[in-house]
Amino acid sequence: MSRNLFNYQNNELHFAGSRLSDLSVVSNYQEPVLVYQKSMISERIAWVKSWAKLKQLHFAMKSNYHPEILKLFKNAGCGLDVVSLGEIKHGLECGFSPKDFIFSGVGKTIAEIEFAIDQQIYQINVESAAELRRISEIATRKNKKISIGLRVNPLIETPTHPYISTALKDSKFGIDLNDVPECLDVIRKNPLVEFKCLSFHIGSQILDPLVFKESVEKMKVYFLDLKKQFSNLDRFDVGGGLGIDYKNHDLTLDFDRWNSLKSAYDESLKDFNADVLSELGRFIVARSAVFICQVQYIKNKNMLVLDLGMNNNLRPSLYQAHHHFYNLKKRSETQTNYSLVGPICESSDVFHKNFNLFETQEMDLLVMADCGAYVRSMASNYNLKNIAPEVFI
Repeated sequence: MSRNLFNYQNNELHFAGSRLSDLSVVSNYQEPVLVYQKSMISERIAWVKSWAKLKQLHFAMKSNYHPEILKLFKNAGCGLDVVSLGEIKHGLECGFSPKDFIFSGVGKTIAEIEFAIDQQIYQINVESAAELRRISEIATRKNKKISIGLRVNPLIETPTHPYISTALKDSKFGIDLNDVPECLDVIRKNPLVEFKCLSFHIGSQILDPLVFKESVEKMKVYFLDLKKQFSNLDRFDVGGGLGIDYKNHDLTLDFDRWNSLKSAYDESLKDFNADVLSELGRFIVARSAVFICQVQYIKNKNMLVLDLGMNNNLRPSLYQAHHHFYNLKKRSETQTNYSLVGPICESSDVFHKNFNLFETQEMDLLVMADCGAYVRSMASNYNLKNIAPEVFI
């Protein structure tokens, strides 16, 4: 049975069971606004935590760092995957403890590493031999232990946009297999650097669970070989990257995709003795928010100029990401092919060149779907436009 995220009742759009026109930010519309439904996030956290093999979910905070959303993960006993000192400090301010953090990212500064070691965070995911040497030097200077994971690239081709594929040989992310021996030599020479985890992350917005299965199968063999050399190695970090179909809003398909991934992992990790970690982000939060915006002008008969631009949702301009649009209210059953563009002074501020909507007029409100991940967290004040307010249903 399908479970559609959006539907029309009496020509008015409902999102996750709520009629959007009932919201005060709609009836008193002033500017583009992000509207969240927190129950959708809680439901998906429960999906992931039902996986018996999973030791801990560390939410990819870069996808959304709103305190109300982080609170949902904290209350569910989850940790955080962070990529900067700013994210660590924000997580601490939101009530997480140092032992809740996995610190990823390719460009960790001396100050960031010092803070992570001083705080004794759960784990630093190392992304290069040069970074590991820096960590080792700082740990020695401070005479403090630090747990690390090596993020190794399994060299898996991923069916996703090149900008969000992260595990190939020429990627800026992760450690090439040929460079791992150099890292292991650094670890052997410094007892303060505790090798706890083998980590990998093959990319983002991946819809085929079999791609993850291939990477797990490959890295599991490597883990077992390393385990013979390093007795402290007891964590296996499968990363994140599970995507959603931005063109289909049947939530049953999302649940089926998660179950397929869980089954693939269970099959690959049967009789595998390690603490399995995951760093999902988008799959949990993307569906939870919509952008409500307004048509300012209609040019050339079918170009809709919106008040919502790339400053508030960079994804379509950055890597041609698809976001579905809906009319807040249906004027008729007639559909027209429109171009949808934003107000920002860049030719790339385009959401769609050919997109079917119901009959639309100037000052009508539109709803952009799937804005809970990598939308607000990537927003800017470019053109000195406002960053959109966020409200919760």
